[in-house]
Amino acid sequence: MSDKPTADTLQKQLDAAQETIKALSKRMRQLESNASQLPFQKQLQSYQQRIAEKSKALEKAENWFELIVQNAMDAIIRLDHDGYIKSWNPMAEQMFGFSEQEVIDQRLEDILIPKHLHATSLNYFHRHLARGRGALMNQRVEGLAQCKDGTELPVEFVGSVVQQGDTLAYAMVLRDISERKAAEQALRKSHADLEDLVEARTGEVRDLASIIEATLNFVGIADLQGHVLYINPAGRNMTGLDQEQAVDDMTVDAFHSPETYQLLQERIFPQTIKQGVYESACEFIDQQSNSIPAACTFMSLPDTHGNPNRLAVIARDLRREIALQQQMEHVDRLESMGVLAGGIAHDFNNILTAIIGNTGIAKRKIDTYSPGQEYLQRIEQSSLQAANLCKQMLAYSGKGDFIIKPVNLSTLVEEMHSLLEVSIDKSVILKCDLSTTLPMVDADITQIQQVLMNLVINASEAMLKQSGVIVVATGIMQVDELCLNSSIHKPDISTGRFVYLEVSDSGCGMDADTKKKIFDPFFTTKFTGRGLGMSAVLGIVHGHHGLLKLYSEPDKGTTFKIALPITESPKQSEPTSKAQIVSSSGLILVIDDEETIRELASMILEEMGFEVITAVDGRDGVACFRQHQHRITGVLLDMTMPHMNGEECYNALHNIKPDIRVILSSGYSAEDATARFKGKGLTGFIQKPYLIDHFQEVVSNCFNSTS
Repeated sequence: MSDKPTADTLQKQLDAAQETIKALSKRMRQLESNASQLPFQKQLQSYQQRIAEKSKALEKAENWFELIVQNAMDAIIRLDHDGYIKSWNPMAEQMFGFSEQEVIDQRLEDILIPKHLHATSLNYFHRHLARGRGALMNQRVEGLAQCKDGTELPVEFVGSVVQQGDTLAYAMVLRDISERKAAEQALRKSHADLEDLVEARTGEVRDLASIIEATLNFVGIADLQGHVLYINPAGRNMTGLDQEQAVDDMTVDAFHSPETYQLLQERIFPQTIKQGVYESACEFIDQQSNSIPAACTFMSLPDTHGNPNRLAVIARDLRREIALQQQMEHVDRLESMGVLAGGIAHDFNNILTAIIGNTGIAKRKIDTYSPGQEYLQRIEQSSLQAANLCKQMLAYSGKGDFIIKPVNLSTLVEEMHSLLEVSIDKSVILKCDLSTTLPMVDADITQIQQVLMNLVINASEAMLKQSGVIVVATGIMQVDELCLNSSIHKPDISTGRFVYLEVSDSGCGMDADTKKKIFDPFFTTKFTGRGLGMSAVLGIVHGHHGLLKLYSEPDKGTTFKIALPITESPKQSEPTSKAQIVSSSGLILVIDDEETIRELASMILEEMGFEVITAVDGRDGVACFRQHQHRITGVLLDMTMPHMNGEECYNALHNIKPDIRVILSSGYSAEDATARFKGKGLTGFIQKPYLIDHFQEVVSNCFNSTS
């Protein structure tokens, strides 16, 4: 450290020496005539020498301090007692842009104090100058200084008072703190951003916690030693734990059988720690030791250093899905049995027609009081009971009479929404786009529900257990000839306004070959898996006089669109009195592939007075009709035949003679058998098996009326 005196010290010493000189000069004048003045002269000379030395030292100190001021890193400004600038160092010029010549003898307030701060600052400033003290003196103060270009510069300054004789002068040291302010601002922003990030992450954690608390799956966390740390509400419900029960003292083995827990320890947990995430089926047990099959995703949770220190599991309870799968398998079996039952019932009806018809003829041939009448009556009654059983089998197969009533398809979908959601894979999202102004359609609710369930389940399976979307939509569409021609197995229905039910998926789609075969009985693919499902859907739709359209491409999903006509429920026909069977004439063509039916019909018709010719199938029937068309009064036509079925045969007969009268006969119900003859002028229908009286009544009504 330098022990050189400071400028203030030298100045004070110089002032004291000058005072001493004055006193000594006065004393010397008093002692000029005194002989003892010589010592005083010597003393005076000594003081003058000392003053010269002190002056030289002061000059050297002033030079030294001036050097410091000129090279200081801060602006240093000297003011007189009125606030005028007396010195202005280079750093002040650099900081504020004013040269020394521009500011000397200018008031500080006019140079550096911003205009908008004058009102609040000048009073304090002048008061401090007048008193030489105040809050601004000898204290570090932050403020704003105005630069020459009008910009404002944040500064930190210190004001000091300097005594100059009887007056005061001031020195101000100002430091540019703009970089520090910028750093502080950046720090504050960084701090605010960090707080926002912490708040956002805290919000995310809260959201995740809320999701975990609300999820329907079991979520549990345990440490690597198997101590349970957390179980969410759904997990507690699944395993029968009370919602308020503490789990801190529980271990993982409390939720599994010994065999399952051993599997967890030996394979599942090690694989989870190794891979990070591990999926596996796993069986839980509840508080009553009931088994709970589950599909699980195990996860390894790391600590702050990335080392695994906890294990988590998300488990989906499969009990409901397994039950539903068993139910669907049961439905599949019933569906297959239904098709078999329908075919058997149809064939049995043909057999029963021959039995009941021949029994009726036999009853007419033998004497009324013959003992054989009782036996024939028993045969007839038993046959009628068998016929009723066949009707039940037809209803079961979907070929019987529907229970028709007005149905709103949007309402039907809404009511089935929950059942549909649990019927599909959990990775698939079910969405509904339902019209709120949908007209009613006449339909069998159970059958339409079966159609919707089948389509949605097939759509879910088409996702191949990948995430995807199924959309169920309803609305109104206009059906024209182009639409009919592009539908599956073009139905014989009229054009007009229809209500549609559409099921779309984003699954794997179908190629052209699959689309051709998908409605064939017993055809299946890896995603339908039901064989008869789509053939049953098509049968139900056509049974409701509707149409079905299919849109599908590989890897682009599939859409099934069902359209049902907007119609009123058919009015109940008024009961008619039993027709009087009168003697008839004319030629009747009987077309049926069953010989016993042809023989029976021929006998009954001949008994009524008709002449009869027969044909063994539709193709043979058309040939016979061409040969005898001018004599034929009417045709009794079977629906199900080889080579050419009843519909095709009817169309051919109608083309030959448009006004030909045709009675359709079938072992299926009237609704099912006549569905394709709507608007074609079918004269009548008789369902097998039939009693002779009913048969004669229908024939008499249809063939004996005047042309």
